[in-house]
Amino acid sequence: MWISNTPVNSVVTYYITNKPNTAKDQIDLILRKNHEMLLKDLHESTDYTIIIKGKDVAGNAASQETKTVTTLADLTPPQILNLSVETTIAGIGAEAKAQISVSWDTDKPATAQVEYAQGTGTTYGQSTQEDTNKTMNHAVIITGLTPSKIYHLRANSKDVAQNLGQSLDTVVITPSYTEDALSLVVNNMSTIFGFLKTMNK
Repeated sequence: MWISNTPVNSVVTYYITNKPNTAKDQIDLILRKNHEMLLKDLHESTDYTIIIKGKDVAGNAASQETKTVTTLADLTPPQILNLSVETTIAGIGAEAKAQISVSWDTDKPATAQVEYAQGTGTTYGQSTQEDTNKTMNHAVIITGLTPSKIYHLRANSKDVAQNLGQSLDTVVITPSYTEDALSLVVNNMSTIFGFLKTMNK
């Protein structure tokens, strides 16, 4: 924000101080005395050089002003949105394992990791490997879990400044496993023979 003594347009050139090749221009062609311009997509905790220029209605250049500013550090953690949890079974019989699929969005690019534990509570004994790719859409699959058990989990995301965002704790029950074909036949035969024995008494 600045003031000129006569109406002029505005040209603001800005760049990372030690990287002039990153220079960008922002232009406002309206002639005015009171000027205001919003510079977006700046890096946090970074020195920027800002050059303010302008011309009046006759094309006369206003005095050029150069400033150096340092942007503030980003202290806002990612917000976790649209958390979704689904459970499935992989395999059949005693070898079957459950898995939990967790997906969520963040309001800015961030990493992805899920902490979890069997049962309920406020502590987490295990976690998935952190996906360090910084995106706004996340999906994590937890495998090798026990069927028909209660688990609780929370999603974690860190932004480029290492601010940590966490979801609320979520409790899920993994599905029960399906018996293999041989077990089903044996169980069915046991039921039939048991019924016949009852009939013969």
